Amino acid sequence: MTDDIKTLNLIANLANGKLVGGELEFTFPEVLEAIRLCTANRIAVLGIEAFEIKEDRYHTIALTGYEFQMHEWDQFVKENNASAEEFIHQNPAGDGHLFVLTTTSRGEFPRIPPE
Repeated sequence: MTDDIKTLNLIANLANGKLVGGELEFTFPEVLEAIRLCTANRIAVLGIEAFEIKEDRYHTIALTGYEFQMHEWDQFVKENNASAEEFIHQNPAGDGHLFVLTTTSRGEFPRIPPE
């Protein structure tokens, strides 16, 4: 679900690198600018994983736990991304820490059949 974020050079250039799976990884405070650019480009940040790197291993130190219902795409993006920014402010991390964003654009988001 995260391919569209990689096509935006402004966001990709903020990345510290890529994980084995190709996901972009961000340091603090660059992750905040990446989230703001996602919002400006109508990309929803569905979740964040925070990692501490020790001895070349990634140790998960925090995960987001927010979820919003999608009614209108731009509002969905704003709600998710505001929560993503809040999570980063609550979990700022310095050297030896990375953040991975789980994102989706409207085109990547699967259609949910009506109930």
